[in-house]
Amino acid sequence: MLTVCLLSTSALAVSSVPPSFVKDFYSGEQANVIINQGGYSITNGACCDMTHGPGCKIQAESAGSDVREQGSLNRSRSDGRGIVVSLYGNIMKQMALEPGSAVNSTHKWACGAACPLTGDFISSVQIGMPGSKCPRERAKDTGTESITQPKAIGGETRVCERFSWSETIFCLANMMKADFFVDMGSTPPMPFFSTQTIEPLGKPIGQSNISFVEFQAQTAAQLEDFFDVDPDTIQNCPAPRNGCGQDAYQGRGHFAAQRRFFDLSINDAAASIAKPLLAASAGKSPPPPAQPDVTFDKDYTVLEDNKMLINQGGATAQNGDVCCTADVPQCQVQASHQSGTRYHDATNNRSRFEDSISGQTVIAFYGTIHKNVLVNITKGVETCQEYCPIDPLDSIGRFDPFDALDPVTDVGATTLDGQAVEHYRWSDKLFKIIKMQTTDFYAALSADQKHGVPVFATTAITPFGQAKLGAQNQTWGNWTAGVPPASKFGIAGLATCPQSANCGSNANQAFRLQQKQYHSFYSHVLSTEEHRAGLPRP
Repeated sequence: MLTVCLLSTSALAVSSVPPSFVKDFYSGEQANVIINQGGYSITNGACCDMTHGPGCKIQAESAGSDVREQGSLNRSRSDGRGIVVSLYGNIMKQMALEPGSAVNSTHKWACGAACPLTGDFISSVQIGMPGSKCPRERAKDTGTESITQPKAIGGETRVCERFSWSETIFCLANMMKADFFVDMGSTPPMPFFSTQTIEPLGKPIGQSNISFVEFQAQTAAQLEDFFDVDPDTIQNCPAPRNGCGQDAYQGRGHFAAQRRFFDLSINDAAASIAKPLLAASAGKSPPPPAQPDVTFDKDYTVLEDNKMLINQGGATAQNGDVCCTADVPQCQVQASHQSGTRYHDATNNRSRFEDSISGQTVIAFYGTIHKNVLVNITKGVETCQEYCPIDPLDSIGRFDPFDALDPVTDVGATTLDGQAVEHYRWSDKLFKIIKMQTTDFYAALSADQKHGVPVFATTAITPFGQAKLGAQNQTWGNWTAGVPPASKFGIAGLATCPQSANCGSNANQAFRLQQKQYHSFYSHVLSTEEHRAGLPRP
């Protein structure tokens, strides 16, 4: 958190009714949010465990803005990184604004992009859920505390009354816990600071804080120009380029602008591999360039370690973990880690991976089955717990590390950790110019240079030629050629096990990439993009 809270020496206040603030006002607001899914918390932030964690996504943002609310007309505006207006009532749109003069309008403002709003207007300074029949949703006075706001906005300290409540689903499971701190020494009382613990269905995943500065009541005339948006542009306003599905936390006025500041995910980065390969298989691209004259085994058993990291604004700790803190303007870190034994049986159209990080075993059955199967132990028998379909166009093959669409350069012989290897390099390029990612692959070659055993590969992710945003590192060890034991694929319940409800997860997508199930992988990328754009699912 960016705010220091110290319990005062005064006794807890006698329970009182929370104050109500004016409906129309201006306030400077300094806010921060941290979302932690699969990571661990630190002071003022969260980290992804890069050694032992199977997967992690952490996000943070800190932003200042000028907020104007006209609660009497169910609308609000935030001027920070851009201008965003939320109009409830009969309009129900949240809009990014541009000057009216940009579209030759006589109005002050015009809509540049819009997303639909749901629910009712809730003021960022509303305390509790007035009128709720659930006791947990009604704010209670829980005492007096001394609150210090961040130094970036002056670092003022006030003795405040603390009001606490929860937001729930049917008064059964918490979605959010909130504390609102009011400067009761002002006349009238003024909002000073609020904090929320975000916990959908009672599971904490993050925290959001907001400090209020120079809170001022406003008249309708003072606010009118800020909401003078050309009605024709409201009616015909397009959706944002990236759709409306990846907004920041949408809770009670915190980050009311709901900025789309997390643009790159592990799946988005990897999609640049899958999409052109699908185009090639459909005959939409020229024939692929010649590949190195090196073959790898068709059937094998190997120890694999696969790490992928997307880092937008994160900091690397001394132990190698990557962290986001709430005092940076924007940060997103996504990590995926799998490590274990792979049994690749191309002769019999199947491949098994035992992941020691997650403790899960997944088997890909091709041929006539076409299922990625999650295995569990039932009464001592390996049994299908659930499955995800494999696209019939995906098939198993021998190990083949090279990019089918881009020329591969043989950099030459070198050593890696004392082992003699051959170094190969290729780049995935957009329009054959802009590097999306570059891979360096190392293999131990036979004496005649015709047969290889993989050792290590590293891929630098540089979407649209940007600076390196992430990397994927793969290591292979104890490579053993030959058909794996049939006992590794004797799974009970294949015909009756249920389909998973989470086939689009990062873990499942990472498994598809390892297996080169590009058609299956990209079908989930398409489903996600269609969902974000509000298109019907196939």
